[in-house]
Amino acid sequence: MTPLITAVVALSAHQLFSLRVIVVDDGSTDGTGEELVALQRAVAVLDVVQHPSNRGFARALKTGIAEACRQQCDAAVFMDSDLSHRPQDLTRLVAAIAAGADLALGSRFVPGGGMDGVPWWRVLISRTGNAFGRIVLGLPFRDLTTGYRAVRRAVLESIVLGEDSFTIQLESVVKAVAAGFTVVEVPIVIGRRCHGASHMTYSVRLFHDYWRLLLSCRRWMKVSRS
Repeated sequence: MTPLITAVVALSAHQLFSLRVIVVDDGSTDGTGEELVALQRAVAVLDVVQHPSNRGFARALKTGIAEACRQQCDAAVFMDSDLSHRPQDLTRLVAAIAAGADLALGSRFVPGGGMDGVPWWRVLISRTGNAFGRIVLGLPFRDLTTGYRAVRRAVLESIVLGEDSFTIQLESVVKAVAAGFTVVEVPIVIGRRCHGASHMTYSVRLFHDYWRLLLSCRRWMKVSRS
């Protein structure tokens, strides 16, 4: 956690944009909470929101969104804390928002993007799942499930997210499109995690939830186009 926050704070000073760092500690038991308490003493822009017990990725994301809106942030950038998302790519996402986008997706599958050091089977699943979703939904975006993204507060305050798993990533993109917001993709490179373990499991349940959500997304898109 400390290397990422240090890098992001240094980047914001160099790029001259105002920054608040919001970390949702989702009931960690690995010493992350203690690390964040110590880090807050040195990093004035760091805010930590605690979950007393583990509630999962989607709940943590919703808590972060609520806190960003409460603090009246102009936009929020979401990224993993294990350094698999490169801090330097944050500037591209912020620049896209500054240029007028409402939602900037950090895309692994556009020119300039990629997956470095990621197992081939994960690359295959990600590419196949996104290609399938793009065809089913009729959307032009190549990375619908990316977790590295920048979103204007107006979007966060306008859409209601109901998913309780990693499928929340796809839900938020489709609902933003259906609501008429401008969505763009910018290239990012995702790498191998530097610490921690992934909480995402490629189970039958995950693929079932993805298919179920795709069908719901098609209904949302039809309503928005009617």
